[in-house]
Amino acid sequence: MPTSVAFVAIAGMATFLVMIWMINRAEIAKARAKTGSSDVIAKLESVLAETSTEMARLRDRVAVLERLATDEDRRVASEISRLGGGPDGLRG
Repeated sequence: MPTSVAFVAIAGMATFLVMIWMINRAEIAKARAKTGSSDVIAKLESVLAETSTEMARLRDRVAVLERLATDEDRRVASEISRLGGGPDGLRG
């Protein structure tokens, strides 16, 4: 269950970030077609660079969350096995 929640979160964030990236690219293309102003283009390219940086940061965070979700599954399975009837486990 936590793995599917992590996957849905990753897919949602990835979709959101791709949409932002596509919007920024379209804005840059519009600015270049509309005006030759280097200030507008430089500003839009700056926004695109910031978006790319934010996307990389969010990817790192998602990787950590994904690792935590899968590590928790292993820990819980280990606890269940340990409690299941080994020498240190509970006896009914």
